[in-house]
Amino acid sequence: MTPTDAYEPGTFPVLLEHAAQYSDLDPSRRIGRDTLVRWFEDARVQLGREALDADLSDRAEGLVRLRVVAVRVDVLAPLRIAGDYRIGIGVGRIGTSSATYRYGVFAGDECVATGESTSVYVGDDGSAAPLPDELREQLGRHRIAGPEAPPPERDPVRPREAYPFRLDVRTRFGDLDTNRHVNNVRLATWYLDGLAELHLDVLGYPLGGPLDGLAPSSLAVQYLDEVHYPGIYQLRVAVVDIDDDVVRYACGLFDGPRCVGMAEAAGSARATAADGTPVDVASALEPFRLRG
Repeated sequence: MTPTDAYEPGTFPVLLEHAAQYSDLDPSRRIGRDTLVRWFEDARVQLGREALDADLSDRAEGLVRLRVVAVRVDVLAPLRIAGDYRIGIGVGRIGTSSATYRYGVFAGDECVATGESTSVYVGDDGSAAPLPDELREQLGRHRIAGPEAPPPERDPVRPREAYPFRLDVRTRFGDLDTNRHVNNVRLATWYLDGLAELHLDVLGYPLGGPLDGLAPSSLAVQYLDEVHYPGIYQLRVAVVDIDDDVVRYACGLFDGPRCVGMAEAAGSARATAADGTPVDVASALEPFRLRG
């Protein structure tokens, strides 16, 4: 399934009702991309509870050991605050030490966003380990019907100098999750912040932030290593490609020279200023092309 394909609610073995709240909105008054990543996390927790027919507890240790290593979200239609949403989740692939989940977000029966994430089972030493048979059976009860998708490919790790735009990020105590490292949802917001800072830089720091039309419609994040508190990290951004309609970005998160995370995003190459005049996004972003 490609990112532009839409699901039906009946595709998913688990559907989670979710009423959109004001805090879920971004400045464009639509559901933020980071909110969707959080909804996906909520759906994984719900699937874990249903898989065990119990709340997450000592019996759910195997599910807690599943650490997110990649997540993707694709917005197919505007997500507004009016009405309730349903988030569907199912297991798309079960590997030797990993499981891939698929998501659909529905307004009524309309699929307005899709997503995918991959989690790896972590052993006592913190490295990837084979999925226990019991956990494999639990996940298998929530498989999505249809052909199994191939395992996701990891993008090449680039040096930080390949990304011309730099933003320093200081971790905060509130960024941490129960594993005592920065939560995957929070890290996704860092990449969105980096893109917004790039747009501010090329547009001259307009009051209220960058233009709404420049927000990415897709975001794919890969988590290569844990991000800790306290710490200061370098977030790097580059433009990979620009055509008449779409800008594609690449991001890297660095602890010194070491890459600890990457992201790819795509957004509109067309935007309109507050006075109604078109903005030449392509020319403004040209100096930020990926290097090397």
